[in-house]
Amino acid sequence: MTDRELLKALFNSFKPDAPLKPGDPRYVDFQAVRGDEDILTELGGYILSDESNTYRLYSGHRGSGKSTELRRLAKHLEDEGCVVVYFAAATDDAGDLSFQDTQYQDILLSCTRQLLDKLAGRADDKPLQDWLHKRWQQLRDLALTEVELQGLTLTTAIPMFAKITATVRKEPTKREEIRKLVEANTESLVEALNAFIRSAKQDSGKRVVVIADNLDRIALIQTEGKPTNLEEIFINRSELMKSLDCHVVYTVPIALLYSKSASDLQDIYGKPQILPMVMMQERESGDPVEEGMEQLRVAIARRVEQVCDRPLVPEVFESDAVLNLLCFSCGGHLRDLMHMARDAVNLTPQLPITAKQVKRAIAKFRPAYLAALSENEWPLLLEVHKTKRKLNDVDGKYHSLLARRCILEYRFFDEDAEIVTWYDVHPLIRGTKLFREKWGAYESE
Repeated sequence: MTDRELLKALFNSFKPDAPLKPGDPRYVDFQAVRGDEDILTELGGYILSDESNTYRLYSGHRGSGKSTELRRLAKHLEDEGCVVVYFAAATDDAGDLSFQDTQYQDILLSCTRQLLDKLAGRADDKPLQDWLHKRWQQLRDLALTEVELQGLTLTTAIPMFAKITATVRKEPTKREEIRKLVEANTESLVEALNAFIRSAKQDSGKRVVVIADNLDRIALIQTEGKPTNLEEIFINRSELMKSLDCHVVYTVPIALLYSKSASDLQDIYGKPQILPMVMMQERESGDPVEEGMEQLRVAIARRVEQVCDRPLVPEVFESDAVLNLLCFSCGGHLRDLMHMARDAVNLTPQLPITAKQVKRAIAKFRPAYLAALSENEWPLLLEVHKTKRKLNDVDGKYHSLLARRCILEYRFFDEDAEIVTWYDVHPLIRGTKLFREKWGAYESE
């Protein structure tokens, strides 16, 4: 393989937005440097042990590896005899939901479509067919069907729900009309869906588990004097979110779990599990944590191994120092690591990748983080860097910084076996001249 061919292969091996499937050789177990929590125990254990249905929340920064971990959970539960319906409720170009405008009715419709699709042939779908049958004229009025009533079967019911959810995602003018239809018929839809789920459980003799991924991408909408859209979905409509007669795992935006609603969420769903960053630096000194750095290097190495057998150092990266710079700069955030690695490859005309190319890749990635900051947020940022804590502020400013990854969360167990959660500014921000200037002025005050 020529260098040009190898560089192209390396570029594609660092795709940042592709979750890994269970058993993928590129997977790295970061449990020891993420607070020692394991999704198979924290979520899987409850699902497998509890005789009642469980409804749990899972969160973390976007790009931290949640989808990869949820796919591991799905495989583990299937291996333990569960029927698992895993789905990404929305992606950047597909799915059932609109990131910018999602309400609880949309999530219910998405769960309905996915359950009907994944459990087809395993359960009696007549209850859901009957539900559609009774609302056929309304669906025709919304131009959602051209199928004649007598032609309603499982074959037509599945694409019918697919068309409904696609319309909710893509057509704002019809979105509200569909929500009104669902709102007026929520109880009957839940009853029909639960009859379908119970049929699947009886026929298979297995637990049914729904894992709704990507709900953490729902944009926060705040209207003065009203609950946010996220509070409306996960708190005010929690009875609906917990109405399915099966185990359910919902992803949820990390900002919501650090809002004033945190205790309410824990009361409703139990303690949420949060996937923190890979701890690659010491809390007090800021020096690299060798175990975390090594795991990040392994993540790079395994992607390189998929395309060539050249030594990682010095034939792919010119030195350990260059590779370490790349790993440290990501702050333990895997998607940032993959983005910068990809950009370094793109800037490299001939292997090995040099310090200059890695530094240029890092420099190109920094402006987006600086652009995400407003001037009045700098004092908060500097306070976090000094104290390694964030305040539970009423107006949510620290939580907003966390949601934008301007500050990152880390965890470890101390000598008393207590879990310690701490925070710091993203290294991409800390490495800028602007940060150094503001930090110098802050320290001299």
